[in-house]
Amino acid sequence: MAIRIVETGSGAALAASELDILAGDAQTTTLLVPAYDARERARRELADAGRGMGVDVLTPSSWLESLWELLGDGRHMVRAVERELLIAGLVDEAPDGGLAPLKKNPGTVRMVARMARDLAPCLDGAATGASPGADMADASSAEGVVARIVGAYRARLRELCLVEASDAAWALAAGLAATGDEHVPARLESVVLRDVLTLPGYLVRLLAAVAEAGEVTFLIGRGQESFADELEHAFCARGCAVERGAIYPDGTPPAEAVSELPAISFLEVAGPHARAEAYARGIAELLEGVASTEDDVPTALVVAPRPQELFDELAPRLAVRGIESDVRGFVRFAQTSAGASFMALSDLSRRMADAEEGRGSTSEWWPAPELTDWLYSPFSGIDAALARAFDKKVRGDRSLTPEGAMRQLQSLQGRQRALRKKMDLTSSWAQVPAICADVFQALRQGRPVTALKLMLAQVDALPASAWGERGARVRASVERAALTRALEVVGELAHRLGVSQAVACTVLEGIAVSSPVSCLPEGAPRARFEFQALSDAVWRPRGAACAAFFADVDVQSYPLAHAAGPLATMAEGLGVETVSIEPAALLRVRGERVLRAVDAATLARVTHDRQAKDRYPAALWTEIAARAVDGAPKRFEGEGDIVRDLDDAGAEGLVRLRVACEPPQRLNARAVPYLVLKRLDCGPDGAERLVPRQFSASQIESYATCPLCWFMSSRVRPQTLDAGFGNMEKGNFVHDVLYRLHTLLADRGVARVTPENLDACLEALDDVFAAVRSEHRQNKTSSSAALTPQSAVEEAQVEEILPLLKGVIRLEAQALSPFAPTYLEYAFNDLGVSYAGMPLGGRIDRVDVDAEGRAVVIDYKHRTGARQFALQDPTLPARDGTVSADDPRWLPEHTQTLIYAQALRRALGLDVRAALYLVTKERPSKLVGAASEELVEQERGDGRIPGLRHGFPDAEGGSMSFDELLDRVERGIADRFGELERGVVSAAADPADRCTFNHPFGFSRRDA
Repeated sequence: MAIRIVETGSGAALAASELDILAGDAQTTTLLVPAYDARERARRELADAGRGMGVDVLTPSSWLESLWELLGDGRHMVRAVERELLIAGLVDEAPDGGLAPLKKNPGTVRMVARMARDLAPCLDGAATGASPGADMADASSAEGVVARIVGAYRARLRELCLVEASDAAWALAAGLAATGDEHVPARLESVVLRDVLTLPGYLVRLLAAVAEAGEVTFLIGRGQESFADELEHAFCARGCAVERGAIYPDGTPPAEAVSELPAISFLEVAGPHARAEAYARGIAELLEGVASTEDDVPTALVVAPRPQELFDELAPRLAVRGIESDVRGFVRFAQTSAGASFMALSDLSRRMADAEEGRGSTSEWWPAPELTDWLYSPFSGIDAALARAFDKKVRGDRSLTPEGAMRQLQSLQGRQRALRKKMDLTSSWAQVPAICADVFQALRQGRPVTALKLMLAQVDALPASAWGERGARVRASVERAALTRALEVVGELAHRLGVSQAVACTVLEGIAVSSPVSCLPEGAPRARFEFQALSDAVWRPRGAACAAFFADVDVQSYPLAHAAGPLATMAEGLGVETVSIEPAALLRVRGERVLRAVDAATLARVTHDRQAKDRYPAALWTEIAARAVDGAPKRFEGEGDIVRDLDDAGAEGLVRLRVACEPPQRLNARAVPYLVLKRLDCGPDGAERLVPRQFSASQIESYATCPLCWFMSSRVRPQTLDAGFGNMEKGNFVHDVLYRLHTLLADRGVARVTPENLDACLEALDDVFAAVRSEHRQNKTSSSAALTPQSAVEEAQVEEILPLLKGVIRLEAQALSPFAPTYLEYAFNDLGVSYAGMPLGGRIDRVDVDAEGRAVVIDYKHRTGARQFALQDPTLPARDGTVSADDPRWLPEHTQTLIYAQALRRALGLDVRAALYLVTKERPSKLVGAASEELVEQERGDGRIPGLRHGFPDAEGGSMSFDELLDRVERGIADRFGELERGVVSAAADPADRCTFNHPFGFSRRDA
C-alpha cells in the first residue's frame, strides 16, 4: 500500500470525483475532516448523494480516540484540563530552582502541556519517570527539564490508567507495524483525509503505519496544491511510497475565474475610534436591496478574527438599525465576572500571605484595588456607595496590614447585611446576601471550593438588574456554567487526579464554556447576522448566507508566518515537526470558499492603530482587490464625526450644537464671588451669605506665583487616590520630628540648642525620630499625610532623613544665639488677623524670640535648592542695570515667611527682624531668606545667621529696610487680591516647575 495524494480542484463541497473515491472497494471508508462543522456538512452531502452508508466521517482527534478504544490497552485518553492539572502539580512539586532555567509559573505549565501533548513519546528521558527538578547535573538545558517533567507526567498517567494522544498514536503505529496487513480492522482499510491541512508529527507516524496495511488518501482541493508537496516530503522521509495524481472534472485544473467571486466592495476606516460605527453602517448597507418578509429574514455573516469581541462592540449599533446579531463563542473562566474576581482575589490573597510571612513587601498588595473591584462586582452583594467608602479608606492608609484589610471587609459585610435586613421585602435586593468577606476569607484560608460555592449560590440570588439591561438571562447562565465547571475542576477532577486545590486554581484561567448570545432589535428584525471566525464560516454551504462582511482584514489579524515558539523548535529538533499548509495558502482557500458561498461581500479594515501607525492589509485583501472586475468600489471613512462614532445609534435623531469651550481660567462673572475671595456661610439665623475666605500664606504665594496653579490646587484640587510616599510626606515627617524635639527640649528646660548641649540634643533627636517614625508607620499623626514605608527601599529613604536632621540641629547650635524657639506650629486661623485686606489663616512652623522681643520667623523646607529662597535687596541694580524695586508689580519668588512676619507684628507686637527658610535637605543644612542687617553674619561662627551675607538694607548700597520690605510685599499682594477679585486666574508669563504639573489638566480646549 502507499500514500495517495489526489488533486481534485474541489471547493468546500464534495465533488463527484471525491464521492467516487469514498465509495471505493473498501468495506468501510473513514473520512477525516478538520472540524465538527466540516463533519456535519460532509455527512449531509454524503446522505444527499446517497453515499452515506459505509463512510464514517470523523475528526482526527475523534478517529484516534476511537482507534485507541478498539486497539489500545484499556487506558482512557487524557483530556486537556487533566493534562494541565497533572503538569501543574508536577511543576508545583519541583524544588525551588529545580526548574531552572524555566520558571515555576502558569506559562511554564502551558508550554510543557503542549509539548507533552505532541511530543511525549519522543522526548529523551521520558521513560525514566524521574521527578522534575531531580538530578540537575544530568541536564542543565530547558529541554532536559521539560523531558524530566514529561517523564514524570507519563508515569503519573500510567498510575491513573490514562494515556496521552501522542503516546496512543505511537503505540498504535507500533502495533500495526508488528501485526502487518493480516489483521487490519475494516476501518483502517481506507482512510481519506480532506481539508486536514495540519498534521502533528504523531499523526504523520500513525498514518504512515496505516498506509503499510491499508490505504491512506489525501484529497487536495483548489488552492491546496502547495500542501501536497509538504505531505510528499513528510511521508517520503518516513520511508512511505507516495503516489500523486489528479482527478479534475474536465481533466484540467480549474482556472481562477473572476466571475466566480461575488459582488465585492472594500471599506477602509481611518482609525480605531470610528471603527465600530463605520463597520455597523457597512454591515447595514451590505444588505440594501435584499428584500425580507416576516417569514424570510435574510441571514448574512460577519467574519472576524475575534468574533465575540466584535459582537460586543457592534451588536447594540446593529440592533438600532433593526438587525439581529448572533454569536457562539467560548468564554474563558477568567473572562467572566465571577472568574475575573476569583482569579484577582486569589492572586491578592497570595501576595498578602507573602507580605505576612516576610517574602514580600506591603507595596506588592496595597492599596488592594482588587478588593474594590470585587466589591463593585455583583457577586460581592455590596452597594456601590459602600464600595467607594471602602476604597477611599484603604487607599488613604499605607499602614494597613492584611489582617486590617480583612477586618475592614468583614465590617463592610456586616453593615451591608444590616442594611439589607431593613429593606422592604418586595425589593429585588432584599434577599441578596453580602458575601464579600466570606469569599475572600475562604481564599485566604486555602478553601477555594467554598469560595466558588458561595459565588455559585449568589448567581441564583441576584436579580436580573444585576446583569445589565441586555442579555441578563444569558449572562447569568454563562456565569453559572463557568462556576459549575470551575467547581468540577477544583473539587472533583483535582481530587481524582491527586492534585491540590491550590494548584488546580492555577489552571482555571484556561477552562471555557460555550456561550450562544443574541442581540435583538426592538421590533421584527429586517436581517440577521451571524458573527463567526473564518475557520468556522468556511463550512457554511452555498445559500446558507446571502452576504459576508469581513472585518479587520489586516496582517495583524491574519499573519503570513507559521507560529514559532519552543514547541516548534523542539519538534523540529526531534524530527517530528508538524506538517501544515502555508498560512498564505490557507487564508486564500478559506477566504475564497466563503466568498463563493455568498452573493455579496465587503472587506473592511482599519488603516491606522491608536498610535497612528499603519496597519497593512492582509494577503486576502490585496489578492481579491487585484482580481476584482473593473476595480471593486472602495469607501474611506474618517474619524471626524466624534458624536456619531461614540453614540451606539450613530447620532441619529440627536440635536447637535457647536459651542465654544471657554478655558477654566476665564471665569464667569457670576461664579467669581463663589470661587475666589468669598465663600457661602450659614449665619445664626440660618440664612446663607457670602463671607471673605481665609487665605494661608502658601495659598497667597501660590496665587502670586501663578494664578492658574493656585486655581488648580485651591479650587479644582486634583488629588491622587493613594496615600503617597513622596516629598509632601517626608516634609510632614520632618516637621513632626522638629516640632516634637523642640517641645521635648522646652519641657526639659532647654531653651535652645547650643554647642554645650549639642550632644544631649542629638541623643534626644534619636529618641524623637524613633517615636515619630513609629507613629507614622501606624498612621497615627496629626499631619495631613503620614510617611509610611512599605518596602526596604522606602525604609532606607526614611533612615536617610535622620543624618539630615542631625545636620539641622548642628546648624541651630551655631545660628541666632540670642534667640530661642518660642512659638512652634503657630496657627493664625483664630487670631482674626488680616493681611492685605483679607483674613489670614494657616500656621508658621517656628518663631524664635530673644530677650529683647526681637523675633525670627522660620519655615522648614525639606528639599534641595536653597538658592531659590534667597532674597536680595530689590533696590540694588541687577547685572543688566535694572532695579527690581522700580517695578510696581515686583514680588519676591517666595513670600510665606514675609507674610507671617508682617502678621506677627500685628498679632503679637513682635519686632520681627528676619523671615527665613530652613532648608533641611541640603548638605549641610542652610538658613536663607530675608533678614535685617544686624542679623547678617559678619564673621564665621559669630552666632548670627551662618552663610547669610546680605541683609536689609544691603550694605553695598541698598536702601530698603526689613520693615519696608514687609510693607512693600503686602502692598504687592493687595494688588494681586484686587486682580483675584476680578476673576483673574491666568497662567504665569514665566511658568515655574509646578506649572508643568498643573497646566496640562485641559486648559487648552477645542471647540465642540
